[in-house]
Amino acid sequence: MSQLERDLRYLGVLDKAVQIAEELGPQAAVRYVRSSYRLLSKVYHPDLHQTNRRAAEEGQRRLNAVKERLDQTSDEELARFLGGQARPATGHPRVLVVEDEDGLRENLADLLSLEGYHVRTAPNGVEGLRLHLAFRPELVITDVVMPIMDGVEMVRQLRRRDPQLKALFISGFFGTRSIRDELMDEIRRFGYPMLSKPFRPSQLFELVRQALVL
Repeated sequence: MSQLERDLRYLGVLDKAVQIAEELGPQAAVRYVRSSYRLLSKVYHPDLHQTNRRAAEEGQRRLNAVKERLDQTSDEELARFLGGQARPATGHPRVLVVEDEDGLRENLADLLSLEGYHVRTAPNGVEGLRLHLAFRPELVITDVVMPIMDGVEMVRQLRRRDPQLKALFISGFFGTRSIRDELMDEIRRFGYPMLSKPFRPSQLFELVRQALVL
């Protein structure tokens, strides 16, 4: 058991925080955890327990130690931990779809949802990075050429966070030769599958299953 888990159990908030992460997302769970200390500090305030002052002071001391450690834990770290504890109610793999074309993004989400996957979507690589931290998907499906941040760069940054990242690239128009060369290098080095536009749903489902078992 990690120190963070022990601290959250001591505060009595772990189970509720995980439930909130499942229902509302890790950021809401972080806000719940951060606010819990203020309530408990009132409960343990020694001035309120003259007859049991020693016990109250000990409780306050332990609470202060927990608060100090939590203050040194960033919201991102806390969200990552709580998101990792949470599991969607469906029990199916979580898939993040990153695609700048609205129609295709919605179609991919609909197709994968009908197959039983738990799906979230993002319109570009920067939003994909943010959503990955909260959603913690088993698989990232991403377009290559997108504004703000392309899919290749997003996957590189995600891999620094998760070296075992599972990804599936969707390719169409490459934009520049350098992006195409970078994509081919990613595929050669890490074995990520690639789906070329246009494609049939059956091709998508087969490559998703392939990517999830790599």
